[in-house]
Amino acid sequence: MSRATEGVTGRPPPFLGHDGAITLLTALAVAGLTLGLAPFVATRAVARTARQAPLRPAMVPARILVLGHRLEAGEVSAVFAARLGRALTLARAAPDAQVLVLGGQTSPGAPSEAEVGRDWLVARGLDPARIGTETRSRHTLENLAHHRDGGGGGAHEALVTSRAHLHRAVLMARGLGLAPMAVAAEDTPVATRLGLVAEGFMVHWYVTGRWLSRLLRRRAWLQRIGGA
Repeated sequence: MSRATEGVTGRPPPFLGHDGAITLLTALAVAGLTLGLAPFVATRAVARTARQAPLRPAMVPARILVLGHRLEAGEVSAVFAARLGRALTLARAAPDAQVLVLGGQTSPGAPSEAEVGRDWLVARGLDPARIGTETRSRHTLENLAHHRDGGGGGAHEALVTSRAHLHRAVLMARGLGLAPMAVAAEDTPVATRLGLVAEGFMVHWYVTGRWLSRLLRRRAWLQRIGGA
């Protein structure tokens, strides 16, 4: 379902969607045909980024983006707390920077990740006037697409997320025309081998989907995933 359809019906597009299902099946087929080599290469890239990710941006940021994480009983998870804690450290070091917390509802009736994240930051002394929220997103790609569509981007944006998540997040951001400075949430890598493999497959799926969209000249698919 396209954004135009969303505007007419008032409903968000499906979480996966027709194109997502097709690209997922293609990614699985490519993984099988390459005897697992394609997702293995992606996993190596994820692990390398996780290992080398910096704890501060190369330049003083004008805006600090914090990617949300699924809440636990309506509260900030340990993973999300690490991301918010890093953003708080950056915000204190750059008092003119704005902070944007990204993340919608992941459970019916629950508050959005962004709202809970904002409250976490305010409770630790960050001026609420410095904090913005994006509350419609259900996953990383929507986080970044909604930020871009809302006028985000430009120079000197820092993107804070977990080390294992950084490679995919930055890849998607660049596909959408954004150019954030990656910043790791954790001081040191903490992802398990299984977690890295899962992230590697997600990266493989994204890259396969972008390649297939270009091959089939599916502009709507490319607009959705970035890379148009």
